[in-house]
Amino acid sequence: MRSVVPTALAALVLAAACTDTIAAGGSGIDAGPQDDPLVFADDAPAAGTLEHIHRSIIQPSCAGQPGLCHAGQFEPNMATPAAFYAALVNRPGLEHPTQLRVRPGMPGDSLIIDKLRGRNVGTQMPLGAEPLSPAQIAEIEQWISDGARRAPGAAAPPVLNELPMAPEIAVFDAAGHRLDGAGPVRVTPGQTLTLRQSVQDFETPDAQIPAVVFVIAVGNGQNVVVNPGASDAHVAHASFDVAGPMGRGDVLDYRFDWTVPATASLRDDQTGVITPDVALAGKSLAIIALYIDQIGPQGMSTIAFQLNAVEVQ
Repeated sequence: MRSVVPTALAALVLAAACTDTIAAGGSGIDAGPQDDPLVFADDAPAAGTLEHIHRSIIQPSCAGQPGLCHAGQFEPNMATPAAFYAALVNRPGLEHPTQLRVRPGMPGDSLIIDKLRGRNVGTQMPLGAEPLSPAQIAEIEQWISDGARRAPGAAAPPVLNELPMAPEIAVFDAAGHRLDGAGPVRVTPGQTLTLRQSVQDFETPDAQIPAVVFVIAVGNGQNVVVNPGASDAHVAHASFDVAGPMGRGDVLDYRFDWTVPATASLRDDQTGVITPDVALAGKSLAIIALYIDQIGPQGMSTIAFQLNAVEVQ
C-alpha cells in the first residue's frame, strides 16, 4: 500500500467528501471513427471477416431485428459490427464475469464460443432458436484464432481496463460483530470500529490493488484527521486482510481500525486548514470508501466509490 495517496486520488477524495456520487473513469467503449452504423459497409465482405460474420451469422440469428435478444434491447448489443466488436472483444461476460466474451487468439477460452456450443453455461445461444451450425461456429472460432481484429490488416484489439466494481462498506465493532444494517450505525466516543470494504476488479487481484482508502467526512466540506502531520491527513489507508469476512456479495478484505474520539481535528477540503478539538458528539459521519484499480505513468485509471453513515451519540 502506498504511504501517500496519489494526487489524482487525493483530488477525488476531496470531491467525495462533498457529494454522494463520483463519475467513474475507465476506458469506455470506442467503436472507432469509421464505425458509424449509418455508413453502409462492404456489400460483399470477405468470408472470415467480422463484417461477414455479423452479416451472415450474428444479424440473422441474434441481432437483425427487434425481438432478437441482441438487437440493442439486451446487453451485449450486437446490432452492428462496431457494437459487436466493442461489446465482446476483451470484455468480461455477465454469466462468467472472470471470463472474456472474446479473448483474441483463444477461442477455447472465449465465452461466446461456450455460449454457442452450450458448454458450461446456463443457456445455449441463440436463445430459443436452432443452434448455429458447426461451420458457422468454426468461422467465428477462426476469426478469434486470427486475432479477433476489427477488419483485415487492422491493429490488434487493445487491452482494456475494465471499471472496478463499487465497494461494499461494512462497519464492525471490536468483537467482530457487524453494526451496519438498515439505518446508520450509532457509536459512542472511545468505541473502536473496524471499517471494511470490498474490492473487485477484472484485471487486478484484490491483494494487488494499489490504493484503498477511507475518508470520514463530517459535512460542510470537512473531514476527520486520521493521519496527523501527513499531507493527506484526512485519508485513512486501508490494509489488506487475507482473513477478511464475507460481505453481502464479496470478501471484505481491506480494513482500517479507528477508535472514535470525543474530539477530533477537522480538515477543510478547500483551504486545507485544520481545526482542532471539535466535539464529535451529535455529528453524523459519512464513511467514504474509495479504491483505484491501476496507477500508471498517467496516474490512475479508474476509481470506485461508496459511502455509509455513522452517528456519534
